[in-house]
Amino acid sequence: MKTEQVIQLLQDGYTVPQVARKTKTSEVFVATLLHHFERAGQTVSAASLCASGLGACHTPPEQLGVQARITCAGCPLGVGLR
Repeated sequence: MKTEQVIQLLQDGYTVPQVARKTKTSEVFVATLLHHFERAGQTVSAASLCASGLGACHTPPEQLGVQARITCAGCPLGVGLR
């Protein structure tokens, strides 16, 4: 059950640390699942979509720093700015 939850959150764009917190698992577990699916060719990295590398997806707006707000303002995903 945790595996499906982890996969869904990763597909939704959450970062490894965010998924670990939400599912109450370790970052190692989440990263291991992610790497497994990357090796199997079943994932596509969103890193190329984000020039900031800030990992701000799904971060509440009040927790974003000024740099993230500026960088993410033009993001078509509306990262954390809804």
